[in-house]
This record gives sequence, C-alpha cells and structure tokens, in this order.
Amino acid sequence: MDDERAARIALNESRFRQINDKLREDLAKLPSEPEVVRFVCECGSNSCEGVIEVTLAEYEATRANSRRFLVLPRHDIAGVERIVASSPRYMVIEKRPDLGPLVDATDPRRHQH
Repeated sequence: MDDERAARIALNESRFRQINDKLREDLAKLPSEPEVVRFVCECGSNSCEGVIEVTLAEYEATRANSRRFLVLPRHDIAGVERIVASSPRYMVIEKRPDLGPLVDATDPRRHQH
C-alpha cells in the first residue's frame, strides 16, 4: 500500500476518533454514565456507518494509546495497522510505526492542558 493512501486511511480513523471523543466528553456531563456505550467504528473506510458497543473502561483502555483505534471485527486494513486485541464485539488496531506521528498529531487528548 502506498504511503499517501495509508495516510488518508489514518486521517479517516482519526476523524472517527474525534467524533467518539466528543461523545465521551458529553457522557461525562451526565449525572451517571452508562455501563455500555455505542461509539462509531473508527476504521479507515469513509463509508463505514458501523457502531461498536463497549464499556467506558474498554474505550478508555484503547484511548490510552493515541496510535490505537476501536473497529468492528474484520474492519482492519492489512498493511496499515495490526490487530492488538479482539473480541466478538470489536477489535483494537494499532497504526504502523511510520504513521504514528500523524495519528499522534491528530489526537485531541494529546493537546489538552
């Protein structure tokens, strides 16, 4: 896979992650947070409309590393990322090392003070 396409995929995933982070911020404002939350699939496909149900602990464990994303099973893209964890409900993928700086730069949590 060429580097330009891999970068576009990484940026798509970062956009979905930003949507999920906004949802997570909104949930934190509620009097009590739900046990399971529906987040959008953070895969690199622009046309994906998939929804992942995870606990907040599962979401936060993934978000602890800005190079990792939550995707639906079989939504990983070979050559761009590797699967680091999987369950029947979701997979955690990690960007390949050369894409790390790009996804680090687009992670809103890395820029919070």
